[in-house]
Amino acid sequence: MSDASDQNTHDPYRIDSPQEIDQLLLEILKQGVLLRMHSGNENNAVITTLVGIDFDTESIIIDSAAQQTINQQILDNGNAFFEAIINQVSIEFQIQHLVDTTHEGLPALTGPIPNFLRRIQRRESFRVRPKGSTAALCTLNTNSTALTLPIFDISSGGVAISDEKSILDATKGYIFTDCLLTLPNVGEVSVDIQIVRQQTQTLASGKKLERFGCSFFNLKTPEQIRIQNYINQEERSQIARDRGLA
Repeated sequence: MSDASDQNTHDPYRIDSPQEIDQLLLEILKQGVLLRMHSGNENNAVITTLVGIDFDTESIIIDSAAQQTINQQILDNGNAFFEAIINQVSIEFQIQHLVDTTHEGLPALTGPIPNFLRRIQRRESFRVRPKGSTAALCTLNTNSTALTLPIFDISSGGVAISDEKSILDATKGYIFTDCLLTLPNVGEVSVDIQIVRQQTQTLASGKKLERFGCSFFNLKTPEQIRIQNYINQEERSQIARDRGLA
């Protein structure tokens, strides 16, 4: 695999798992997804495609650009940057030690499979609904005592909590400080949240369910990264379930 490394080891969008990397590259290959390729200057990017993967040699093959000057820049530089869009999600990676080759008799570039990819969900308020046997919870500090409620969904910007027993007494605009999000495989994350909406849902049984939509308030970077890591984890699990892999 490529020895390209990311200076930010806490990057919440980073994927290091070889299995996930191979799966995403195979998806790009099978779908014929277009790649933006450049040698470091995005103004000189060109469109190309991934045309082959050799898992025995841990290498991938990229179709040469139509502009020979771009190919030469990449060969002189020794590495290239790529971006693909799969289901409105950006996949970014870098390949080092690129060299000339041919594929089915046509000019191409080849290099090692990257050590990591970056998978970036472009929608700011993309939400996931926690699944699995271990619930995601939100503990609020009320005036009287701590109140723990299940998380209905969560995004990088906020959280929705369910109140099945209608025990939360709060209105729009109210701020809860020093709350704890309990996120499976991530742990406890301290946040301040502000209620931005309240919704009453009537179930088929006639039972009413209160749901509060809350935005994170003054969220610090470390907590933001941990929340994003959890969202990425849940999204990957959902994709695996949809494909029958989990």
